[in-house]
Amino acid sequence: MARITIEDGLKRIPNHYELTLLAAKRARQLLAGLPPMIDPEPGEKPVVTALREIAAGKIDWETVEKLEEQRRQVAEAEAASV
Repeated sequence: MARITIEDGLKRIPNHYELTLLAAKRARQLLAGLPPMIDPEPGEKPVVTALREIAAGKIDWETVEKLEEQRRQVAEAEAASV
């Protein structure tokens, strides 16, 4: 299993608080079914996947907001078709 530390994420998001908020929001998206931007390790928890995505430069605030908006649009379209 790949080891991830907070320091890896802090290279991309230098504020601990902001990094925590971003990782938590992304982890909730992963739990809601949005696909990961990296290949997660078997049995890896969503928050670890989120931190790895941030450290790899795959996820930032703009990306998370775009993904959230896409998820909302899909949910609204599904609700309208019922």
